[in-house]
Amino acid sequence: MTIMIQKKIFAQIHVPGLPDALGGGKNISTNFGLTSAGNIIRGLINASLIIATLGALIYLVVGGLQWITGGGDKTQLENARNKITSAIIGLIIVASAWATWILVGNFLGINVQELPFPTISGN
Repeated sequence: MTIMIQKKIFAQIHVPGLPDALGGGKNISTNFGLTSAGNIIRGLINASLIIATLGALIYLVVGGLQWITGGGDKTQLENARNKITSAIIGLIIVASAWATWILVGNFLGINVQELPFPTISGN
């Protein structure tokens, strides 16, 4: 037999200058912005992965263009090859970071795409 005990914590926080979802504004938030914190962290991680991927792809394209316009010069071709190699290694690192993030989330039983954070409600 399981007995469930429900506790209510009544608290309010108001921080002027912050958006309503983070505890500021005219509406006093009772969740301290913790539901928004998961969205912020998820957004930062996704944005960093996207930026890193785009940076590596741009570096790959620059290396390819340098290879094409090298005109047979060994130093330019070597620099282009190094850029292409670095870009591919960067893409592998980004893919590994994403896979590790998902793997750790699955191992711990956390949906890292949603990042649930506890909230304090004043109901």
